[in-house]
Amino acid sequence: MWTLKQFNYLITIVETGGFIAASEKLFIAQSALSRQIKNLEEELGFDIFDRSEKKIKLTPAGEALYRSLKTNIDHLKSSIVSAQSISRGEGRIIKIAHSSSIVLDQNKLEVFEQLCDANMIDIEMNTLSSELQLEYLLNGTIDLGFIRPPIYHNLNEVNSISLYTAPLYVAAHSSDPFLSEKESVSIRELEQLNFVSLPHKGRGGLSYLAANLCLVNGFSPKRTRIYSRKRSQLELVANGFGICIVPEEFKVILPNNVKLIPIKDENALSEVKLIWKKEQDPVVNRCADSIHRYYESKREKMN
Repeated sequence: MWTLKQFNYLITIVETGGFIAASEKLFIAQSALSRQIKNLEEELGFDIFDRSEKKIKLTPAGEALYRSLKTNIDHLKSSIVSAQSISRGEGRIIKIAHSSSIVLDQNKLEVFEQLCDANMIDIEMNTLSSELQLEYLLNGTIDLGFIRPPIYHNLNEVNSISLYTAPLYVAAHSSDPFLSEKESVSIRELEQLNFVSLPHKGRGGLSYLAANLCLVNGFSPKRTRIYSRKRSQLELVANGFGICIVPEEFKVILPNNVKLIPIKDENALSEVKLIWKKEQDPVVNRCADSIHRYYESKREKMN
């Protein structure tokens, strides 16, 4: 039965110009190489080389075989290289989700670009609630998630690491009669104001965190008739419907007539976690580790 090795021998003989040069390149004795080609010819049932002259040349059948083999073996090598790249994770699309309260700021975009370059991957972004991110991680729909605790599920089934914690602010209209002149504000001072965001019954995240701060300070937030749990709450603030409590990273997406006011409460902090599935996926694990190290280096520079 003919072998791939014999075909490679044939191609090398043609491309080097003869058996002597081919045997030197292949590190095989000339007699052994001649025997392999003779066996191949017997197996195929036709002469590959015309040996009637001193300098051998391909027969018409041998020429057709060589050209076909060259094309297909080059394609096979390309397929192997492509498969090897895939095995290393190169060329893969990594799907990353983030909750609506987590902004794709310069830090995240910078680390995502680094991931693409270092791992030869592309990244597809999507916005999902923290609860849905957990569900989609477990069923394989996404690879990495950025969540803002608390959420209504424990994280025991996935890997999770804290990326950063940042202060919360009150977002208010720049001409708000009560807050426009304030440099800072306590949670208790917000009791009589209308909130444009309230917790979802089945989800945690930012709205839950903000409402809990109010409850700890002895009151339930009063909501407006029109409200949102998404970043569109800033548009409601910009149109004078009320206030909301938002993380520091919202600074980069503030409407022109909305200001952020620091909260005088040591508990007014919000954490962002990275989550990913507990499995031996080297590419995802490398990405998670790189993201974690990126934010650790940012913290070290700030301290």
